[in-house]
Amino acid sequence: MAARPAPLVAAAFVALVVAAGGCVGPDGERRVPLPGQLASVDSDRERGYAFDLELRKHLPQIEDLLVLEFVAELGQRLVDDLGDQPFDYRFRVIPDPSLNAFAVPGGFIYFHSGTILSANSVEELAGVLAHELGHVKGRHSARMARDAAIPGLLTTLVGVAATAATGEAAPMIAAQAANVAIQLQYSRQYEDEADRMAVDFLARSKFRSEGLVRFFERIQLEQRRLPPGQIPPYLFSHPQVESRIGVVRQLAEEFPAGAPPEPALEERFRAIQQQLAWLVRQRRATAPADPNFDRAVADPLLASAARLREAGRTDDALAALDRAERTSSEDPRVPFRRAELLEAQGRLPEAIAAYRRAVHLDPHQTATLLALGRAHRAAGQRREALFFLEQASYRAGPKGRARVQIDAEIERLTFPIVLESGFATGEATRDRDVLLGSHETHQPAGTTRLAWWVRLGPHWRDRATHFRVRWIDGGGEPSAAERPDRTHGHLIASKRLRAERDPGPWTVELLFGDDVVHRETLSAAD
Repeated sequence: MAARPAPLVAAAFVALVVAAGGCVGPDGERRVPLPGQLASVDSDRERGYAFDLELRKHLPQIEDLLVLEFVAELGQRLVDDLGDQPFDYRFRVIPDPSLNAFAVPGGFIYFHSGTILSANSVEELAGVLAHELGHVKGRHSARMARDAAIPGLLTTLVGVAATAATGEAAPMIAAQAANVAIQLQYSRQYEDEADRMAVDFLARSKFRSEGLVRFFERIQLEQRRLPPGQIPPYLFSHPQVESRIGVVRQLAEEFPAGAPPEPALEERFRAIQQQLAWLVRQRRATAPADPNFDRAVADPLLASAARLREAGRTDDALAALDRAERTSSEDPRVPFRRAELLEAQGRLPEAIAAYRRAVHLDPHQTATLLALGRAHRAAGQRREALFFLEQASYRAGPKGRARVQIDAEIERLTFPIVLESGFATGEATRDRDVLLGSHETHQPAGTTRLAWWVRLGPHWRDRATHFRVRWIDGGGEPSAAERPDRTHGHLIASKRLRAERDPGPWTVELLFGDDVVHRETLSAAD
């Protein structure tokens, strides 16, 4: 564990935030924003994702399920009251004793362990979290990239690259000096905006804003404790703390007063603080598994359930697993097998609940975390799917096919592949301008030509050659997968029909590699 990762975090953060002012245009091309323009939301998502990947490679992080699930749930409680968001928020914990948190584009929010361990209540942690949400919601990184002095930011970028290449600290220290000058110039405005939004966000989620005030007071104590000239770089991002305390208190009077957190939430918070403190002391990313069950007790019932399932007696198999759960309540294999059966029956909510029981009995099994993430994805619960797929990725090891496959699933959830799609029939298939705006829902009688089009998300446009299209007729017979035509960020596939023999309904599948990533059906001829 690095003793002082804060300078690395800050310098790398600015480098990735601005990336020399680069962004992705609507056609998928890399562009430099013109003066006065903000980078696109797609660009925010790209840069945040790239930063998170790099940070994971070079800086230790806490990967403990108990800690991360609590922080994520607290974060989502605030996010849920913000309305529709253009991306999913992800919450990370870095083992560092300093009082700090930071946000990067695309909804990635990082806490130093010192922030969580120093908080005296859930309200204080919620206050810090709301402040960081304010930075993301206010798109402060995009505005800083627009307004900041690019030469200074390029100095930081070069310093980060040099340090990554050589492992030496000197280039990073020089880069940090340039970084601080830029931060001081722009951070006061953004910190004030983030404070104001934080008070609003806390009120919406029924939290009291006193928690944010108390955390600012902790920063004050930290500043006073250090000798002049030794204030660490992370405090540069919290200027004029005393005046900000007054502003937050004044703003709080304009919003409805919240209520104290429920006792159960505070109890969970104390538990994760203890867990986190142990992890930091032991220099561990996650707590070891502590299985406390006798495999021999459940083995006969698991074997019986497997035989019943093979015989097609699913209900009897579930009954056997119910008996196993009563006699072996600590054995994670039992709810896992039960979840598999329930999912096969299409009973997703029950399957998810069973997978969750298995995960909390043993949070270190990659297969269980992966199955839970996929079940959430099948249920349309993107953020839960992302959380558990990431947990599976942490435990899959740095290399290997499983890790590559899981990370590919995370990437597909992070970056939408299909932004828009539709069918065209008849003459509309011959004119691309008409075709790309067509959204037929039914196949007219006598149709002899079908076409299907897709507008790809920017992240995927330079990989358009990796996509294939497969048609499936009304009898369920698939065609061979074929490469679609490509034009200006769109894919187009067409098919000739024998009108009297191909009435549909026709289904088309979009494949990326061997995986089906999108499916759409055109109803049968009227």
